Amino acid sequence: MLIRVFKSNQKIINVLTVLLLLLLWIPAFFSNTVSLGIVSTGLRWLDLFLMMCLVMCQAVYLNFVMSTYKLVKDNSHLTSLIYAILNSCFLWFFEFNVVVLSNTVVLLALHQLFRVYGTKNQFSISFGAGFLLGIAGLIYTPMFIYFILVWIFLVYTTTPSWRDFIVPLIGFCTPLVYSIVYKFISGDLSTLNVNDYLNQTFIVSWESFTPSNWFFFIGLLIVLGLALFNLFVTISKSGVKTSRLLVMVLLMFVLGFGSLFLNRYDFLATFLVLSIPMAIIIANFFQNMKKVWLAEILFFYLLVTMVLGYFS
Repeated sequence: MLIRVFKSNQKIINVLTVLLLLLLWIPAFFSNTVSLGIVSTGLRWLDLFLMMCLVMCQAVYLNFVMSTYKLVKDNSHLTSLIYAILNSCFLWFFEFNVVVLSNTVVLLALHQLFRVYGTKNQFSISFGAGFLLGIAGLIYTPMFIYFILVWIFLVYTTTPSWRDFIVPLIGFCTPLVYSIVYKFISGDLSTLNVNDYLNQTFIVSWESFTPSNWFFFIGLLIVLGLALFNLFVTISKSGVKTSRLLVMVLLMFVLGFGSLFLNRYDFLATFLVLSIPMAIIIANFFQNMKKVWLAEILFFYLLVTMVLGYFS
């Protein structure tokens, strides 16, 4: 049912994304799960509300970017649906955490990066992409790894000169320099320790997973495996621009795994880092499935096991 509905290209579907997230996040207001997210208003209900609004905006914005660059066929809204599910699949995600906050900036940077393709004199755009990734890294340090994507993107999609590499690097370093100067002025520079920025966001072990959590996770891995195979097929059949942008999405997925080695093996935080490329990859898979009934069954399985995980 939901797959068929979200395959529509009608903008009113964005309202359904919001309603779905509202329903999924209701249990969060009654749970006592606490993360180590360093951002908090001091009011739990306000933290949850702001977090929910962030995920809503991210889901709608990501779908807008995918529709703009035709990375999901027929301008469907499956990307927002999958992104909403990935950011709501475990109760631990319902706390205000820095990973989702940083994802907001990464989404903006990804949009800027896509704008570089086919644009002449793109220095201001590439500077903006680097600048945004610098901010994302300040919010959540492992996000720094995504700057590699900027240089690879330039090499893969353009014929870059040395200036094309320097400009985004300057943009990337600008917020870092401001941060260091601020710490110097405030007298905190002497206590600066890199290890302080590589902490776990979620103190959760695999043993904390309930059977429902495992059923969901294993099902998602199977769907993701099929989606990755479908992505390679889609890349081989798509036009030059679409295939190159999808390759960058795949590379973003691979680089995202690198965050696992920068966050003390916090697998849940890495899952959220990967939620952007995963949403695009899985949305393409469901969109390209000719047997809609099978797509509905797979999605229904994920949805049911996810919701059962809330109460187990």
